[in-house]
Amino acid sequence: MADIYVRNSLSTDLTVKFNMTLRYFVIKGEEGEHFWTLEIGTTHSGIAGADISSKKIHKIAANNLDQVIEENLALLAAQIDWNPLVRDTDPPYIINFSPQGDDVEIGTIVRFAIEEQLPSAGIDVSSISVYFDNGYVEFDVTNDLSVSGDPYEYSVEWEPDDRVYKRYFS
Repeated sequence: MADIYVRNSLSTDLTVKFNMTLRYFVIKGEEGEHFWTLEIGTTHSGIAGADISSKKIHKIAANNLDQVIEENLALLAAQIDWNPLVRDTDPPYIINFSPQGDDVEIGTIVRFAIEEQLPSAGIDVSSISVYFDNGYVEFDVTNDLSVSGDPYEYSVEWEPDDRVYKRYFS
């Protein structure tokens, strides 16, 4: 059994302890394939003051165990009253921007990271917009972005389409 402590990123005053038991078994006739059984629970009360029922998940394959744990912890945590919540007033910020400078080749891949520090609600990835301005024209590349990461730090990349010219308006 393992204990996991969960804190809502907007609730700095409350940490909830969850206990997790993970066992494996082999199904007869399945050529010895291992499956996992997971049980996650807490003694913390739910929003209405009632007990929170533990989650029991059977026949979990080893390759998706992390995802199953994360999803079920989120379901249990959603039943907890996390108030009082801290107000998220600080905007995210950009780090590790490249390339830098004035004389950048037209085919250069643009990369940057967007980060937000806790306590926060996280970055709403659907609100990311990227525009470039070459001094003559502003163009929107938002729909051409590659975005990966988690709600507190995303890596953003834009690879320009192949162009015939080496520079925009030289």
